[in-house]
Order: sequence, then structure tokens, then C-alpha cells
Amino acid sequence: MRLLKRSPSGGFGLVSLSCGDPPPYAILSHTWKEGQEVTYNELVAGTGKDKTGYAKIRFCSKRAAEDGLEYCWVDTCCIDKSTSDELSTAINSMFRWYQRASKCYVYLSDVSVPDEIADAEAFPITWQEAFRRSRWFTRGWTLQELLAPSSVEFFCKQGKRLGSKVSLEQEIHEITKIPFAALRGQSLAEFSIEDRMSWAARRTTALKEDKVYCLLGIFGVFLSLIYGEGEAYATLRLKEEIQKRQEGRGTGSSRNLSVLSSLPFPRNELFVGRTDELRSLEQYLLVPNTHRRRTIYGLGGCGKSALAIEFAYRALATRARLLFWVPAISQESFELAYREIGVRLRIPGIADDNADVKKLVQETLSSEGADDWLMIVDNVDDHEVLLSKTNSGSKPTRLSDYLPRSDRGAILFTTRSRKVAGALTPSSVLRLDDMSKGEARQLLTQQTTEQALCGDETAVDELLETLTCLPLAIVQAAAFMNTNDVSVSGYLALFRDADAQAELFNECFADPSRYAELDSTIAKTWHISFDQVRKQDPLAAEYLSFMSCIDRVNIPQLLLPPGASMVQQTKALGTLTGYAFITERLQTTQESDKDRFFDMHRLVHMTSACWLDAHGERAVWVDAAVARLEELVPYGGHEFKVWTAYLPHAIHVAGMHGIVDEAASAGLLDRVGRCQASFGQYSAAETTHRQALSLREEVLGEKHPDTLMSMNNVATALSGQGQYIKAEKMLRKTLELREEVLGEKHPSTLVSMNNLAVALNEQGDYAEAEKMHRETFKLRKGVLGEKHPDTLVSMNNVATALSGQGQYIKAEKMLRKTLELREEVLGEKHPSTLAGMNNLAEALSSQGKYVEAEKMHRKTFELSKEVLGEKHPSTLASMNNLACLLVKLLRYDDSGNLYEQACAAYVTVLGKNHPTTRTCHKNYRQMLALQEQDRIPFTPGRPESSAGMRTSKRSRIIRGLAKVGIRTSKLHID
Repeated sequence: MRLLKRSPSGGFGLVSLSCGDPPPYAILSHTWKEGQEVTYNELVAGTGKDKTGYAKIRFCSKRAAEDGLEYCWVDTCCIDKSTSDELSTAINSMFRWYQRASKCYVYLSDVSVPDEIADAEAFPITWQEAFRRSRWFTRGWTLQELLAPSSVEFFCKQGKRLGSKVSLEQEIHEITKIPFAALRGQSLAEFSIEDRMSWAARRTTALKEDKVYCLLGIFGVFLSLIYGEGEAYATLRLKEEIQKRQEGRGTGSSRNLSVLSSLPFPRNELFVGRTDELRSLEQYLLVPNTHRRRTIYGLGGCGKSALAIEFAYRALATRARLLFWVPAISQESFELAYREIGVRLRIPGIADDNADVKKLVQETLSSEGADDWLMIVDNVDDHEVLLSKTNSGSKPTRLSDYLPRSDRGAILFTTRSRKVAGALTPSSVLRLDDMSKGEARQLLTQQTTEQALCGDETAVDELLETLTCLPLAIVQAAAFMNTNDVSVSGYLALFRDADAQAELFNECFADPSRYAELDSTIAKTWHISFDQVRKQDPLAAEYLSFMSCIDRVNIPQLLLPPGASMVQQTKALGTLTGYAFITERLQTTQESDKDRFFDMHRLVHMTSACWLDAHGERAVWVDAAVARLEELVPYGGHEFKVWTAYLPHAIHVAGMHGIVDEAASAGLLDRVGRCQASFGQYSAAETTHRQALSLREEVLGEKHPDTLMSMNNVATALSGQGQYIKAEKMLRKTLELREEVLGEKHPSTLVSMNNLAVALNEQGDYAEAEKMHRETFKLRKGVLGEKHPDTLVSMNNVATALSGQGQYIKAEKMLRKTLELREEVLGEKHPSTLAGMNNLAEALSSQGKYVEAEKMHRKTFELSKEVLGEKHPSTLASMNNLACLLVKLLRYDDSGNLYEQACAAYVTVLGKNHPTTRTCHKNYRQMLALQEQDRIPFTPGRPESSAGMRTSKRSRIIRGLAKVGIRTSKLHID
């Protein structure tokens, strides 16, 4: 059982605890909202906090703390519903979990209380009607949540307490028709089956089978879950179990039972091969008057459970009259299976509240009165489940101590662990290897519905070799071929295609004989197979080691260590994909000739890192990852397509605290932050640069040049977000320290001087900005030369400060010279050149030179889209400025179209509260007002000239239209 516990940081963690003796906890009862509940995987990953369901988790935790409870339980996130066994265990245990809770909080999302009502219990008139109509009283699962706990408290949407099951007893009785005695905790067994059925008659569930499964606790029975069986069949099984329980109260011998089986899976009619293994199991285990135990072990996907199922059905038909299937995935799944065995065997006392179920089952099957039986204990992969001692009783015991031992019975275990196999049955272990080529061929033929699909013998041999004769992979391939009517050769053609390979590896298929997911099964073969990979393909082993030190998702082939030939690289990657350690990402046809990308399975990523740790090699490969990323990730720039895919890996490596040196982490973060700023991702850049700054302050000190570099870069990211006051404050401090440490004329000092002037300019302090820009320009000319890119930045910025003061002629002259030099030095398509082009167009527009300005704006816009992308802030600024110009030319429709696109994009890229976003929206509104004004017809004879008034208003609006500057032309990161 997992319980939620609030972490010191304010988030939540899951704690796995014994179901036999859990600590006091609170439990939440609520109705679900599709897509808004926080799942187990999201909670583990720390995501889903934007969902409305997260507020319910916080509510439950807060109430629990107020009631002095450290733990709480919420069904949406404490159960991993992707695992069918865990889901089955949880549903069968749910009633007991609610029953054991110290507090049950019912959260009614459709009941509200006015804000002015502080004490909701004192004013029931404000919520009573909504309470009666609440959806909570109509759902199937909430019936047990009402009846099982001793303490049930109701809360409205705002979290205000409405009352308890005791104080609201009359209302609850009227709504549900449940007798007062049941609400007060009287044993439900004392009410008739018909009465209990009637309580749920009008309740509904999302899945029709759940209308039956939600009653298991109400009747004290246990059922395996078979979603798809329908409500009628589920009801029939429920009634049979109820009858068995009633009959079981006085029956003490299993001899009176007919053949009994608890197998959870149907027999696989297409089972093939494993003849020798089946014969070995039969000869060893099915020996009269002798207790035998044996363990099957092997890597995931080799068919252990499938073999056990086939053996069980054969044993049931020949020797064993009683057959039991016990999943050992967890302690609770084991105990639940034992409880079901006890009910099926009608063991006296098994239904008692304080019954020692495990001991009763063990004693019954170990007794001389037991009939021939076979028990299969499946998935004993966790050594702790069966073999670790617990202190639940008077003395430490293990679950394995409760396994029965009788001359009339046998036990078969399955596990992926050779260690567990040796501990369970040291002298009787059956290793299950890959299928033989003949068996694999037979399996593929049996699984393929159209025999013509397997007509190409050569292709079949090649496919089986490619899939390493692994049964699970063969069944997966056959399912794809059946569904899509693809032959073996056609499947191989797809498999050879790098674009399709990843999709084929991840293709889902239905397998009624499994409850483990395919990916997890394949991933766990890594432990056994990695040594083989190292011997077979050393470069593949190197790649696997390197990949375990970077992010596991979207790994570019070009990021891997260079040096090998293309043939060697291709073969190494083929080895890793062949073992399903990595899968190739599907690419579009246009991308098929570009770099290949791979994903590494989560478990392989984790376990390979552990392997490196155990062999003392992790530091070597982490250093290799740092060196490779420093080689490939630049200090920003506009060549986005070259380095974009490397950034997540640099972030991952930089975050490996305690493994990567702090200086190296800061260096990687500095590169990432610059790249993010080049993208226009200023918020992300600020976060990244602040992390680098924190590391450098700690390691190098506040006045170190690298620390001051990070300080400057945080400030530029703030400016990029429109936080000019904060940026100015930080830039002044940076400039002061740089002048002290580096001197007035150092290029980095001049960068800070430039950036401070930009921040002043953005706040409208044009005169002060011009003064500082001119000083920077003068110093840069002397230190760097007239044509240095930094000098040209200062020349541009002097001109923009002049434009801000209305000195357009001077600005135009300087901007033309700047643009000419930039085209010469940087080229026409460099972002700084495009920025100069934009600024010159603005200066022309301000002087009424609209034709030339439009031509230049359009050119800037098109080149920005090509070089920077359609959503880059500089491209959006160019779009806005072109729209402004079109207003002046009275081309409202064209202008409106551009404004509409720019406004939407700015909200996405910069956020709705960014000054640039607000300016763009303001311009759009002014354009619409001007367009509407010009639609009003002129009427002669009015007291005042309407035309004159309209002209004056138009002038004011046009003057109010604001340009949005391209910041890459002004700001500088170090």
C-alpha cells in the first residue's frame, strides 16, 4: 500500500508501507473529472500540478495535518493503474483501505458555499439542496466509501466542512435509502443480499463491469478483474462467490470440492514448442506422494509465464484436482490470492475479521485431508516479497514460510532473477533460454492468421534472427502483420527503414496471457544481456555507457562519441536496437536524410548507470559526455537547427549534482542559457543563467569574471522579458564590479555599459541612453576597431536612441552606415544585420518615406522567418512593425491580418503581460479604431468639420502606434 506524504519542499512523495499494519492515515473520497486527475506516474514525475485534481490532493493533505495525521491516500495517484495486477489488488482491497482509515474526507466538487459564509455547518440552507443533488451520491464506488470508514466528513468545493456522516445522517438516509444501522457501522453481513444490492441499484460507473466490482467489499468477496466480460457475467461471478462464502462457513474439507482452478488466464490454444521443458516439469513435479518444488527463470519475454500456464492446464487435466495461481508481485497480491484460495476451499473461519488467512491456507493444504494440488507462484522478481522477514506477528516471518508443504502438492515458481531462483529451489532450477529456430518458426506460423504472409522462407529466417527468436518480439511482429495485412518480407522492409523501426518496436498488441507490459519486460533483459553486448560489439557497449550519462530521450546520433566509421556506427546502433535497449524515433520523409534520433528505455538508462557505478566507470563516461557537449553546444547564435537537439542533454548532464564538477555544470548552463536567449526563450534563459550564477558565486566568488558574465546574462534575460527595472539594477551592479575587476576599457565592461544603456532606452530615458551608447561606441572603436561586430552594435544603439528622441535624419544616416558595415562584415542574413535593416526601415517610416520603408520591412520580415523562424521574437517584432507601416498606408485589412498573427504569437512566446505583447495588442486596437473611424461617411453641413476631426484623430492614433524593437540588435550576452 502506498501512502502520500508531504515533502519539506511542499510537494508530495509516495511511501510504500505494509498493508498489514499501516500507520494512521486519512483517505479521500471524491468523483473524478476526466483528464484532470493526477495519476501515479505524474505524481512520481512531479508533474500534473496544473490539474484541478492536484488541489484535491493538497486539500486532503492539509486536512490530514490539521487532524494530526502524517499520511493520506488518494485513489487517483496512489495506485499504478497501468499495472493490471496492482489495479486488481487495489480494487479487491479498497473496502478494507477505507475501513482502516482514521478519517475519510468527502470532497464534493459540485457543492459550493458563498465566500461570506465562514461556518458552513451553521448555515446549511446555503448548500443543502446542492448537497442532495451531488453527483457523489450517484456513483458506484462512493457507496463503499460511505459505509466502510468509521469517520466520514463532508466538505464543499471551497474546502469548508459541511458535517459528518453522523450529523448528516438523516439527509444521507433520505438520499441513499440506506438504513440508519448500516450508516452507523453495523456489520453489512447482517443485511440481506437483496438489500445491499438495492443500495447500489441506481448508482453508475464509467465502466460497466465496475458496477459489479465496486460491490466486492460490500459483500466481503474477492474476484479477479476481467474487463470486457460485461455486467451480466460479472454479476453472475459475484453471486457465485457470495454463495461460496456462505457455504464456506461450515465446510472443512476440500475433498468435497470438484476440480478447482484459480488460473487468471485462458489456455493459449496457439502455444507451441517447449516440449523438453514441459516434459521436464511433468517428470519432476507431478510425482505421486512426493512434495516437489521447481523454479523457472529467464530474461523477460522468453515465455516463463506462458510455459507455466500451459503446464498448469496439462496438470489440471491429468493429476491435480486443485490448482492455485499466486502472483508474488507484492505482499498484498500474494495475500489477496491466499484469501481467494481460502474462500474457494471454504476453509472454516476464513471470513472472520481477525483470521490469519495465510496460516489457514497453509495448514489446510499441508494437511493429510488435502486433495492433489499444484500452486504456481508467478513473478517472484522482487527478493523482498517472499524472502524478507517481517515483524507482523509474534516473531519475524517470511511469506515463503506460509507456502504449504504436502506429499499431495507441488509448487512451481517463475522469476527473472537467478538469485531468487536459487534461494527458492537451490537444487531444482529450470533455465528458459530463447526458442530454437524451429520453435520460433512454428510460433510465428501459428500466430500469423494468413499463412501466405510467411511464404518467404528466407525472409522468415532473417526476421527470426533479427528478433533473436524472442517469443514476445515474435508475437508482437505477428500481431502487426495480422492487423495490417503485411507479409514477413514487407515487415522486414519496414524494419530496415530507420523511420519506421522505432514505431514497430513500440507497437502495442493484445496478449490475454500477460499482465506485464512489453517495454518493461524487454528492458529487464539488460542485466543478463549487457555482458554479451560488450563482447559482441564493443562500440555498442560504449554507446550504451555514454547514453546512460545523458538524457534518455531524443538522442542524436551525431552526439555520440565520434571516431568510428559509419558502418561501425550503424552496426553498433543496430545491436542496441536489436536488444531493444534503444528505439529509433520516427522521422518524416523530409527528415529521413538528416541525423537519426534514438530513445533509450527508462529501465535500461537507470540500470546501465548503476552498472557503471558498480564497475567504477561512471565518472569516465560523465566526463566524456561533458567534453562532447562542450564541443557541440555553442554560446548561442542563429544556427538553431545545428544544436537545438543537444540542449536537453546539456541540461541533464549539468543537473547531475555530485557527479559533474560545479564549474563544468556552470559552463554547460551558460551555453544553454545563451542558446535559449538566441531562441527568444528569455524566461527559460533567466532560469538557466541564474543556476549558473548561483554555482559560480559559490565556487568562484562574486567578483570572478565568469560570475560577472553570468550576472550580465541574467540581466539580459530579464530585459528580454520586459523587466527593465530589475535588469537595470543588476546591470549597474555588474558594470560597477567589472570596472573594478577588469577595468573601464575591457570588452566585457563595455558589454555591460551597452546593456545598461539599452535598459535605459527601453524605459524611455533616451538622452541618458544616448550619452552612454556614445561613450561605449567611442571606447569600442578604440579598443576593437570600427568594423568589429560589437562596435557596430553600439553604432546601431546610438542611432536608435536618436530615433527615440525624434532625430530621425541623424538616425537614418547612422543606421545606413551601420547596415552597410554589417552586410560587409556579417552578411545579409545575420540577425544583427536584420535588426539594423528593421531599425533603418523604422527611421524611414518616421520621416514619411513609406514606400522605401515598406520594401525594407518586408525584406526584413521574410529573411527573419527564414533565419530565425516564424515564432522568434525578432520575427514577430518585424511583423508588428510592418503592420504599423501598413496602417499609415491605410491598408487596414493587410495590417489587421499581421496584427492578429503577431498578437497570438506574442502571447505564446513572451506571455500576455510582457510589455512587447501589450504594445502589439494596443497597436492592434488602435488600428481597428482607425479602421472603424474611416468607415463613418462624411456629412456636409455639420457645425464642425467632421473630416478635420477625423484627420486629427487619425494623426493622433498613427502617432500612438508603437514599433517593437528587435532586441538582438541591442543587447549583448558575454
